[in-house]
Amino acid sequence: MSRIPSKWPELVTLFRSRNFLLLWLGQLFSQGGDRFAQLFLIALAASRAAGSTWGLAKVLAATALPALLLNPIAGVYVDRWDRKRTMITCDLIRVGVILTFPALAALSNPLPLYGAVFLLFAVSAFFIPARLAIIPDLVPADRLNKANALFAVSGMVGSAVIILIGSLILEWLGLFKSAIVNALFFVGSAASLWPVQGGRGHRTPSAAGTPESPRRIFHEVWEGIVALWRHPPTHRAMALLGLLMAGGGATIVVGAVMIQQTWGSVTKDIGFLSLWYGIGIFAGTMAYGRWESDLPRRAALALAFLGAGLSLAGWVGAVRILASPAAASIATAALGFWSAPVGVIVNTMVHEGHPERLHGRVFSSFGVVVNVALVVSMLGAGWLTEAGGRGRLLVGVAGLFLLAAVAIGIGARSPEPPSGEPG
Repeated sequence: MSRIPSKWPELVTLFRSRNFLLLWLGQLFSQGGDRFAQLFLIALAASRAAGSTWGLAKVLAATALPALLLNPIAGVYVDRWDRKRTMITCDLIRVGVILTFPALAALSNPLPLYGAVFLLFAVSAFFIPARLAIIPDLVPADRLNKANALFAVSGMVGSAVIILIGSLILEWLGLFKSAIVNALFFVGSAASLWPVQGGRGHRTPSAAGTPESPRRIFHEVWEGIVALWRHPPTHRAMALLGLLMAGGGATIVVGAVMIQQTWGSVTKDIGFLSLWYGIGIFAGTMAYGRWESDLPRRAALALAFLGAGLSLAGWVGAVRILASPAAASIATAALGFWSAPVGVIVNTMVHEGHPERLHGRVFSSFGVVVNVALVVSMLGAGWLTEAGGRGRLLVGVAGLFLLAAVAIGIGARSPEPPSGEPG
């Protein structure tokens, strides 16, 4: 019994580092701002084409396109720029962009608003790899797994809470006034990051102002892709995360419309279920942080996909058949619980498997896979279910998760390669 609580202080002691705490808070504000902006778009899409999965899919896919196009290039520059300054600059630009939303949303032509949305998430394409790459600068190598676990909490639980708050703000204040609140989250992120010490990145001659040729930029982008592919544990993990994110993309589009049609609200019920998802993420992350040293990574991944598949199938039944908020909340929390370890494991494997000087471009290349999976799954799910069959599609996604669990379980019978080594 004495071993059970002994791991918990190890997670909490990370917050004794002032730099880690400030970075964690900045992540909380920043991802909250991104999620608020996405919720804004969900409400906007519902106001223009209620019940359309295809319309919602196009809007949400547009938020992932900037990262898909810019992530590899962003990583090259993140590896030579001061990472803290990069994140603060991104936050300040996003404040300005968000404040244009009220005027742009009032226009009959949606293209200017979509252009602002593209710019907002294009800036995020630089913020995210900078944040991921700065973690090893602030945390000892033997605590990276726990640091990634706590960042998963800030990214998922914090976002879930913000989605709940944002959903209520949107329904109370409307689309226009809520944009001001959205901007305040990015102000909070910049203020949290300002005192952080460290994260200067891998300095090169270009950092001093030497112009870069397109050929050199392409070479470094390609270097990040090759580094990912030459490390088998990393590209296996990349495939699993891509599957999880593809399933998540389909679930976001189809699930949001199912929730709106079942309970009749635009964002409120989405917000409450997102909170339960965040609770599940928190519990799953802390549970994995407690037992990760006792559980092989492959076994943890197999359990994660098994639980996620069963939970998603249960969620469809709770929403489509039972129309029960309580049952849907339980299933949503379970889905978050079982999904949580995947991101923690994958981020840690990338940190362990590649040198610090490549972290920015490696995480950017990694982001390409994630965003391709998101864009394709959102558009595909939206198009396939525009006329119906939404519950059946999500049950199919659950089946893919279960098949992945079986495949990982079979592979787990062979010895695992040491962390950070190809195998």
